[in-house]
Amino acid sequence: GQRTCSFGGQLMYGWIWRKLPGGNAAKAAQIIGILVVVIALLFLWVFPWITSHLPIDQVTV
Repeated sequence: GQRTCSFGGQLMYGWIWRKLPGGNAAKAAQIIGILVVVIALLFLWVFPWITSHLPIDQVTV
């Protein structure tokens, strides 16, 4: 069967939860921090790079 963690996630999320140090509050804070960093990276570098390589005209409706 699938392994679950105390946070309720399964598979990869459970693996991440088990690998993070600290108690539940510390793990939740770490996950929030990781999400903030990932979202910032996407908006600051990944999305602008993708937009510059897509053949999209500046058309509005």
